[in-house]
This record gives sequence, structure tokens and C-alpha cells, in this order.
Amino acid sequence: MIKFYRYLIYKLYSWGLKKKGDTPIANVIITLTFVHFVQLLTLDLIVLRFIPSINIFSTFNKVSLCFFLIVFYAINYFVIYNKKRWASYLEKYKNESDSERKRGNLLVLSYLIGSILIFFVLLPVLFGA
Repeated sequence: MIKFYRYLIYKLYSWGLKKKGDTPIANVIITLTFVHFVQLLTLDLIVLRFIPSINIFSTFNKVSLCFFLIVFYAINYFVIYNKKRWASYLEKYKNESDSERKRGNLLVLSYLIGSILIFFVLLPVLFGA
């Protein structure tokens, strides 16, 4: 799993490096923060369905949710970002073949899109809407 996560960071970072005038570090952190938040919401849905008394986000209003997301972003930044480590990811995966690159792109996109889709699929499944 750690190997995939490194590869995920590499892919997101390398995609950002290819775009002129883009900030790849911010893009990676924002993307991962969003995906982690959706995964947290998905876990909250599952817990809420089976143990309704435990609801992480029930007391959040818009201001506290924004504050939570800012803090969550900052934590992700300090935990995930490491300039030397990210440079080593670029070095490690720079010699990918075309087939490895295509497979990697598919895996990363599947992870990102799948994490979001699972949330929306589970809503009607868990709550019978």
C-alpha cells in the first residue's frame, strides 16, 4: 500500500509538472486532501448506518467545516510533502515504459475517481434512498 501511495504522489506530481504556470505541490496536496476527506465521509456513512449515535460530522456547521478542512489540509501538507522524497519518486519512476505508464495512469485515476464514486454509491445502498 505504501508503494502505491508513493506512486500516487509521483503521478499527481508529475502531471502537475507538465503544466505551465501550475503549482504541482499544491495540486497534489489539495487532491489528496479532498480524496481523504471523501474517504473519511464514506467511513462516517458506514459507521452512521450501523451505529447511529456516532456521527463525526453532525455538530459541524459551515464555519467549523471550513476550519476543519483548512486544518486537514495543513496536516496533509506536513505529513505528505517532503521535497527530497518527492524528488526521489521522480527519479525512481522516470524510466517507466509506455505500458507501465498507461497502467499507472489507469490505477491512479481509478483510485481517485473510485474513492469519490464509492461515497455516492453507498448513500442509497446504506440508507435505502
